[in-house]
Amino acid sequence: MPAISPKYGEPMKTACVIGAGAAGLAAGKALKDRNIDFDWFEKGSYVGGLWQIDNDNGGAAAYHSLHLNSSRPRTEYPSYPMPEDWADYPPYYQVAQYFEDFADHFGLRDLITFNTAVEKVEPVDGHWRVTTSDGATHTYANVLVANGHHSSPKTPHFDGEFTGETFHAHDYRDLSVFAGKRVLVVGVGNSGMDIACDAARNAEAVYLSTRHGVHVIPKYALGKPVDQLSSPLMAYIPFPVERLAYEAIVRVATGRPQDRGLPKPDHKLLGAHPTVSAELYDRVGHGDIAIKPDVSRFDGDKVAFVDGTTEEVDVVVYATGYNVSLPFLEGVYSTEHNKMPLYLRVVPPDLPGLYFMGFIQTVGSGIPLTEYQAEWVGDLITGEVPMPSRDEMRRWIDADQKAMAKRYVRSERHTMQVDYWRYIKTMKEARGKGGLLSKIPGLR
Repeated sequence: MPAISPKYGEPMKTACVIGAGAAGLAAGKALKDRNIDFDWFEKGSYVGGLWQIDNDNGGAAAYHSLHLNSSRPRTEYPSYPMPEDWADYPPYYQVAQYFEDFADHFGLRDLITFNTAVEKVEPVDGHWRVTTSDGATHTYANVLVANGHHSSPKTPHFDGEFTGETFHAHDYRDLSVFAGKRVLVVGVGNSGMDIACDAARNAEAVYLSTRHGVHVIPKYALGKPVDQLSSPLMAYIPFPVERLAYEAIVRVATGRPQDRGLPKPDHKLLGAHPTVSAELYDRVGHGDIAIKPDVSRFDGDKVAFVDGTTEEVDVVVYATGYNVSLPFLEGVYSTEHNKMPLYLRVVPPDLPGLYFMGFIQTVGSGIPLTEYQAEWVGDLITGEVPMPSRDEMRRWIDADQKAMAKRYVRSERHTMQVDYWRYIKTMKEARGKGGLLSKIPGLR
């Protein structure tokens, strides 16, 4: 018999999952595997989140030229390998199909209530009250938030007014929008470099604006996908040694950014989230893309840059990241400046029963990491492992935040960084040691 909500006298399920993207699918599988009774709500009609180019939930961020920036073996869920005959870096539509296949293979699709958004999540008498877009309310002991953190585009403000076309990278789909035009891309993350390289294929001119220098990691080095040069051993070596190894590999493979037409970075490699690109340096070297500093102001169809130069531009693309958006938790949990101080990047100590799934960023793919998170949360819910005390969790978070501030350039972009192999080791330890960690594990 299901538990009964003490205040409302209604059946109360153990858990609720919000979202059916990568993290939501991992969460749903973990709960199903443990025979936990749960509801699952997805705003749109599909599984796969941002990888579904036609996703009607508003979260689609894929574009037709998009390929993985992490290799296939480093991207797949541990429980469900991608087909071995796929390319090293599969295109977006294969990744979208992979999520569809994952859902069907593990019998998850029929558990999802599609086209139903969660509008409010609030604590009530030690439980969680969830209101959905169909007007229904439900009570749960646990809520797993897995709606992703790439759905609310962040756009900078510059002085003046631009009279041409503007859009965020989130809304980019196809390079035909650049035909014969002069294009400015603002931002040098993965999407910014991809879109600038796309535009260079048919635009009249392409400018790529960056406020500071960045390190660019190639997709291949020493004849292999670059992320396959790492291994689980990386979790056991000191980070400075790991950095030296990557610096040597990248230096041999591509040289220094300042020798390839980009500004000199103001930080060491891995001191900020690096950008992975197989094409940018060649496009810059060929003169197809001109690197520009930060924008100073707009004046009609002219863009002035902080170095005093001016260019006429038809299209401005903002590849400037995202704000974490959790409107259904307004007044309950704040994500101001994208800060989410969480134990093991999952648990808010003062909100028992609430879990944030997939709110991480790593050099590589976060997809497999979400399955490690989900397995741990599943163990917490069933009581297989105990939750540490609030004081223990707060001490861990404090140490984690200090370590992040010491290593990374201060930016809203670096509030969720973890190291791929160290995080996997940490999550395994959390399950294998009863959830009680004797020391602060190295996430970086």
